[in-house]
Amino acid sequence: MTKQLLLLVLFCFSSVLVIVSGFSVAEDVKPLELITTVLPLKIVPDRVPLGARIKITYRFEAEKPYPNDNSVFVHIIDESGKMVAQADHLPGIATGSPGWIGNIEYTTDYIIPQKYGNTVPNGKYRLVIGLYHADENKKWINEPLQTGVGVLYDQSRTRCIAGSFIVDPTAPMPPSDTEKTPTLDLTGSQIVFEEDFSQPLDVSPWGPGTRWIAHTPWTGDFGEARFMDPQSDFPFTIHNNVLRIEARKSEEFAAKDQWKRLWASGLLASCDPKGGGFALQYGYFVARMKMPVGQGVWPAFWLASAYDRTNKTAGADGSVELDVVEYYGHFPNSYRTAQHVWEPKPHQGAGMTITTKPNEPSLGFHDYGVMVKKDFIVYYFDGIEIWKQPTPPEHNKPLMLLVNLALGSGYSIAETPNPSFLDIKFIRAYSLP
Repeated sequence: MTKQLLLLVLFCFSSVLVIVSGFSVAEDVKPLELITTVLPLKIVPDRVPLGARIKITYRFEAEKPYPNDNSVFVHIIDESGKMVAQADHLPGIATGSPGWIGNIEYTTDYIIPQKYGNTVPNGKYRLVIGLYHADENKKWINEPLQTGVGVLYDQSRTRCIAGSFIVDPTAPMPPSDTEKTPTLDLTGSQIVFEEDFSQPLDVSPWGPGTRWIAHTPWTGDFGEARFMDPQSDFPFTIHNNVLRIEARKSEEFAAKDQWKRLWASGLLASCDPKGGGFALQYGYFVARMKMPVGQGVWPAFWLASAYDRTNKTAGADGSVELDVVEYYGHFPNSYRTAQHVWEPKPHQGAGMTITTKPNEPSLGFHDYGVMVKKDFIVYYFDGIEIWKQPTPPEHNKPLMLLVNLALGSGYSIAETPNPSFLDIKFIRAYSLP
């Protein structure tokens, strides 16, 4: 048999194996450009009890960038081969996969859920990861990958078994991120905005001329509760210098809402749609808040680029969002902080899960703050540094303040307490020395 004929037979035989095994024929019979190698994950600690946090460091080696803006899928597979959870995310680098090249490494946190359905998952789990994007027809496409030493394929060349961890009820609980020494230093800074709720709330539905408006300036209300125009006793009330934002369920709300939502709640933004109001490009921003209790609650304190939102091109050269705190009632021992670059496209983002002492966010008031400087952005909890990121070059505008009590974010609100409350003692912004 000639060498050429032997190669042809082997090629046809391998194609038959691909068809029998159920893989995509289109994926394996045409040449594939494997431009990214998946390296083993670093998982610390790799043996934890339920409810604990593990830090997962993702590692890639890229020969060249991708033309598409990929997300990373992370499937958590039990010993029977069943996927019990996901931890999909955007790559934690400023450029995303269209800009990465060389050694790529970033770390995210993952909280081991208390339950997967009705099963308490003690045992070993493996992490299957890969890259995916949507094509012009909104169909999900997985990128082919190369496996590094210690990484195996799972079913196809787009799925890689890159690490594992063990859920063990006898393992020690890792310390929380909030059990550290405060390092925040505001020496020389000055308060340039303060809302201490010692006076009636200066708010209107859309402005202009009020300190707050009751919607996002881009009319982008979100979640499973409608953000209401302010009324005399809902959704904002002040008692003993504490602002309370209330989420309430009522058939009356559904009758007046185009989406028939039974819930209504409140949001405050410090700029109106024209960009009028308070905003500051560099400084320290902080809110002292007590989180609500219960599944489905989704309060947040966040910042967004301020500009004339009625001008569709005004933010094209740079529009960012800094999520100082997003709290999910389903996970009472943690919260989420993140930052996004929305303009110019493609979207870029990074985030971190912050672990707390048991029920710490809802048991009392705490300071959720962020220091924004020209070279870096540092996030704080009660003055404790919890996350630091480079300042994206797209941050070229002042930042407005937003605070809200939303519901949902993908989690059920069937058992959300009615009513639910977010309490706020103050919101401040400091100029830097």
